Amino acid sequence: MSEPSTIDRGPDLDAPARRDEHEGEGATRGTARMEAFADGVFAIAFTLPIVGIVLPEIARPGALLAHDLATLTHAYAGYLLASLVIGLYWIQHHFSGAIYRTTGHWFLLATVLFLTAIGFIAFPARVLAEHFADAAARPAASIFWVASLAVTSWTWLLKWSVGFHRGQVDARLEPAYVARLNRHFWLIAAANLAAVLLVLVRWEVGLAVSTAAFLTLLIPPATPRYRTEAPVVEGEA
Repeated sequence: MSEPSTIDRGPDLDAPARRDEHEGEGATRGTARMEAFADGVFAIAFTLPIVGIVLPEIARPGALLAHDLATLTHAYAGYLLASLVIGLYWIQHHFSGAIYRTTGHWFLLATVLFLTAIGFIAFPARVLAEHFADAAARPAASIFWVASLAVTSWTWLLKWSVGFHRGQVDARLEPAYVARLNRHFWLIAAANLAAVLLVLVRWEVGLAVSTAAFLTLLIPPATPRYRTEAPVVEGEA
């Protein structure tokens, strides 16, 4: 006689989500429309930094073109900096699409706040890039940049926390895996908050801590672990 399975599958874990699953939040929906909207915002935000690169004046002699293009290094830096932030957060958002199973009113509001921060980040990136060479302006530019990164990080944490507490996270995931994600997001947000406090005292230290916290987004997210049989990738069944 075979031994019973030690996995607590839960009778409803694999059942389809219901429209009335989250009382008081309107109709519960899947994540497809939210991800489509977010992808559109990310796509627009990803194109915004190029607006900061202005072509040299046509009226200037053509022989000066190489020199004029070389003087735009701060604009190139702002473009790359903003693109890196937007790109890495899009990667994280793309990953989280496999973690959330449903959307609700408060979760969507938190997502809108996060996307608002993403749409804004090109501006502080440009401020930092254009003023970093000016010793007098460097502290203020660094404070503005570090604070903007912190706001982005905390709106990401807000989105995650609302989804976590409102039941949008896939219940089929192992609780230990979800708890590990929760700690990870809180640690990054805490590091960004520490960077804001430090940058007000020593801009170099605060900028370094903020950069280190942000670069942790380069680390691949942990592979999901499920209490039930892992769901197949959409469109692959």
